[in-house]
Amino acid sequence: MSFFATNDPLTPAIEFRNVDFSYDNKKVLAALSFELGRGEIKVILSGSGGGKSTILKLVLGLLKPDAGKVLIDGEDITHFDETKMQRIHDKMGMVFQEGALFDSLSVYDNVAYRLHERGVPEEDVESEVRSLLKFVGLEDAIERLPDQLSGGMRKRLSIARALVGNPEIVLF
Repeated sequence: MSFFATNDPLTPAIEFRNVDFSYDNKKVLAALSFELGRGEIKVILSGSGGGKSTILKLVLGLLKPDAGKVLIDGEDITHFDETKMQRIHDKMGMVFQEGALFDSLSVYDNVAYRLHERGVPEEDVESEVRSLLKFVGLEDAIERLPDQLSGGMRKRLSIARALVGNPEIVLF
């Protein structure tokens, strides 16, 4: 996982404070504490069931810890509802394990989706999308659909989509 943010350089981009989490009666995280500063990259390795996906879901607010706190840019998101989490999600880009691409949208429209949702003018959307597609080496596939791409190309498309809008935090 990697995380990037641009606010106060002394406040961690992401912080877990003594976080516990269990699925039914199986404890997955026990008193997990860590900080990630701006520009830092952190890799979490574990076997299956070790809590990697759970950590991501806690950062995204999709799960709530049984105990402890999750902070994003110094803000405790532990009890945020969906409405409050939207502001936090706007700071983030996410590359999902399975890609999570829109199969019916072209490469261009997959990357442009977030910008269109925000009402960004099309000339700005086109400039950013083309720049990101060039960055990931997909500028020649701009009109193709995801099912017309190789597995590696789909992963690069997911990366471009996660980076659109210059998010402060990127999760892989």
